[in-house]
Amino acid sequence: MKDILLTGFRGTSSELLVEKAGCRSLILPNDKVLDGQLLLAELKRQDYEYVFSFGQKPNIRDKVYLETTARNGNKCLHTDFAYGELQELLAAEKIEVRISDHAGTSFCNALYWNGLDYIHNRKMKTQMLFLHIPFSRNITAADFFERILRSLKSC
Repeated sequence: MKDILLTGFRGTSSELLVEKAGCRSLILPNDKVLDGQLLLAELKRQDYEYVFSFGQKPNIRDKVYLETTARNGNKCLHTDFAYGELQELLAAEKIEVRISDHAGTSFCNALYWNGLDYIHNRKMKTQMLFLHIPFSRNITAADFFERILRSLKSC
């Protein structure tokens, strides 16, 4: 997967997924400020066509949430990524998909906000999408990560 950056948070199911991808990846230390700084440094270092960031969402099992919106107080930023095709590809892989406009209130949302804000303010062509996946213990299919990665590659 060329010109694609995948990010995940250390010690989570997102780290496990990103490590399986075999492409440029950034494992983040679970620090709201440092996570954003590391992502922005990577975006300054290299142009990416796509950034897919992964986080884990409690209380979901065997499904993926495609996050459309990051929030900072009363402000919202929406992704430019046309996620409909990815939604269809994931569904074809028998992965239940939910579209969400709430990336959370902590690390995931902070990272998404920092990335989208940087991309939008610099009028970059990079498209970013945040995806929530289950905790490892809530994934029942052994090939769950592989099916997600196949969908990303096809998209």
